[in-house]
Amino acid sequence: MPNSWSDEEVRVLVGWTAQDYGASMILRLETVTNLPESADDVLVSRLVMNRDQAVQLGNMLYEMSGTLPPKKGKAPLLDRVMGRKPD
Repeated sequence: MPNSWSDEEVRVLVGWTAQDYGASMILRLETVTNLPESADDVLVSRLVMNRDQAVQLGNMLYEMSGTLPPKKGKAPLLDRVMGRKPD
């Protein structure tokens, strides 16, 4: 069972989740080196990062993929008419 990263091997991302803890978050990455035959073939890594690190990582991935981050939706019409600012 793999239990650590190696600079010599290339792993493929097969899944991820994130948990928000306010000022920080945990990004859980699941990676494999070949077609997994069992759960033991999947390396699970957990990365703790603060909000600034998460934004930097997200922006770098958007830039590298050549896409733009999703646009924020318009505020509801009533809020726009009443001049309310979004949270």
